[in-house]
Amino acid sequence: MTKKKDKYSLLIADPNYLIRQGLRAIFDSESFYDVIGDTDAYENLSELIKEQNPDGVLIGVSMQSSSAIQIIRDIRTRFPRIKIVVIDTKEDVNEIVTILRLGAQGYILKQCDKGEILDALRTVFAGKTFFCHNVMKLNKSLEAEPAVLLSERELQVLSLISEGMTNREIGEKIFISEHTVASHRKNLMRKFEAGNNVDLVIKAIKERIIIP
Repeated sequence: MTKKKDKYSLLIADPNYLIRQGLRAIFDSESFYDVIGDTDAYENLSELIKEQNPDGVLIGVSMQSSSAIQIIRDIRTRFPRIKIVVIDTKEDVNEIVTILRLGAQGYILKQCDKGEILDALRTVFAGKTFFCHNVMKLNKSLEAEPAVLLSERELQVLSLISEGMTNREIGEKIFISEHTVASHRKNLMRKFEAGNNVDLVIKAIKERIIIP
């Protein structure tokens, strides 16, 4: 079990200066959080993560959704331990599902209040998924548990399997042993009741865990 930390470090990415400053003010008023950096450009976020090594990131997706989706995919692949909370302006169920399948642990709308924003961070740092109440009203199906439950590492391995990588290539890319990759692959096959790699990827796409 991961030991609870006394303080969690955060990075914020949002194109709107006032939103970034507003989020900073919220977290600066709480002793459990430390905003260690922010950016108005997605392309700078991965470099900031590499430099600052935060516990979590808050990503505003009021810019182009495709850019947000790409950076979430990049963060999940390169920095699998980082917690991701997305803050959106749109009430789009399909986008919400897509972003969650890519590995975001929290999704809140910008009209949510301070209490829900803080609840989101507390929840994801406790290892759970968070939706604000406005998101839950959009589609009650989001309340249900997904048919297949995967760990962050399994999601990472599954994504690389879908790219056609071998166990050795996956291990080299995410710095784990070939044997460990084989174990994850075996567990994925069991969870999806898949007979081979093609069957595994097709079923993951049908479950919207992999977005083609």
